[in-house]
Amino acid sequence: MWCGVLALAVVSLAASLADLLSRREELLDLMTTMAAEQAIEGVTTEQLESAVPLLVALTAGIGLVIVGLLYLVVRQLLKAKNWARMLLTLLGVFMSLSTLPTVFGVGVGEGGAGWILGVVGILQAVATVGAIVLMHRRDANRFFLRLPEE
Repeated sequence: MWCGVLALAVVSLAASLADLLSRREELLDLMTTMAAEQAIEGVTTEQLESAVPLLVALTAGIGLVIVGLLYLVVRQLLKAKNWARMLLTLLGVFMSLSTLPTVFGVGVGEGGAGWILGVVGILQAVATVGAIVLMHRRDANRFFLRLPEE
């Protein structure tokens, strides 16, 4: 189940990057307004336009690092490391609760990318809850705590 959560995280990252690129003009307007409000002198529109690819690359890099770290923890879970189970439980609860606004349509972006992000977020939350439940079943407790067979 956790591998499915990881795959959905990659899809979510790709959709958010596509959404970011499709809303380039809106992002530029926002950055221009912020620069004007904070009275930052010497910032040109060209400089702000050149910052957008950097922002996309930074978003992609941070997203891939997070997915990679999560993958490493999942690998430790398969090696019966109880700390990995506890960490994934905490992260899974946070991930699932952070999806609740999406279920009610709050914070969902516009267009196809926003719709994809909403659906993937809900699927990811369902898979995460399923993975948490499976990690804490009686058989799983025996596996992680190395209890003798009954």
